[in-house]
Amino acid sequence: MGAVFALFAAWYFWTPKILGLDYNRLLSKVHFWILFVGVNMTGRNFFDFGGKRLTHHFGTTAGGSPDDNFAMFFENVQSSKRDIYKKLKGKSGIYLFINKITNDLYVGSSITLSKRMVTHFYHANSNKDTKIVLYRAMRKYKLGNFSLAILEFCASDIITCSDLEQKWIDYYKPRYNVLKIAGSSSGFRHSIDTINKLKELLKKENHPKHGYVNSAETRQAISDGIKEFYRTHTNRYKGVKGIHSPQYGINGQFVFCYNKTGKELIFPSINGAKQHFKVRWTTIKKSIDTLSWVTLQGEEWIIQSTPRQNK
Repeated sequence: MGAVFALFAAWYFWTPKILGLDYNRLLSKVHFWILFVGVNMTGRNFFDFGGKRLTHHFGTTAGGSPDDNFAMFFENVQSSKRDIYKKLKGKSGIYLFINKITNDLYVGSSITLSKRMVTHFYHANSNKDTKIVLYRAMRKYKLGNFSLAILEFCASDIITCSDLEQKWIDYYKPRYNVLKIAGSSSGFRHSIDTINKLKELLKKENHPKHGYVNSAETRQAISDGIKEFYRTHTNRYKGVKGIHSPQYGINGQFVFCYNKTGKELIFPSINGAKQHFKVRWTTIKKSIDTLSWVTLQGEEWIIQSTPRQNK
């Protein structure tokens, strides 16, 4: 197109000199702008079309080669969210995020693709601090400048997904994948035996935090943070009593229990006494200040709302 512009420039410059004829200046300007706008619109369409073909050329179908098309492709992640959730629901597979501005890539896998996309899109639009390169890029360039490709679908199995993910990481060498080895702890659950072994292995002096003491500055920062939190947040359980209070009796009725040997037990609420003796809440409530002996856990007790004056 640059050669065409040079050709017309030479035509307009040399024609009057060679032929001794002049031309209409207004029509020449109209001709220039029509050509200029037309060239840019046509060229842009060609680049977009070629970019899409090149992007599809990256993909593959299940079991195919990298020269085949993607299993699925969404040109604009932002405008295709609803379609993404719908088409990926109940499917497992390997996916590829493409930054259309920088051409940087991210390869991932999931046994629940639709839920994984929900997580990605949430963090992409969140204001919370993050060190994850993909989310930082999505916030910087916006989701509208990202495409999503499904490289291949697979069985709903973590090991299978990880193996396939590793294959595509090795193939694309994506910049947004900081860890080059697939197979994180996402979705993995240790067995009870493994958990018990880890507890035994890391207990007491073997624990990474054993003997560690926070500095005075750290303790002060934690204290200030907690105070600031309670200054700016209300406690939704404030004023809630009894069984509905997770604070186990805050603002509840004190309960004083005495057995025949004179032993005294004090509880911050009826709910506290109920949980200690493992009886119904009404058993404690109905026995308060009756001065009658009540059998609790095989032992007789008197329950009062006030302490005894003379034990």
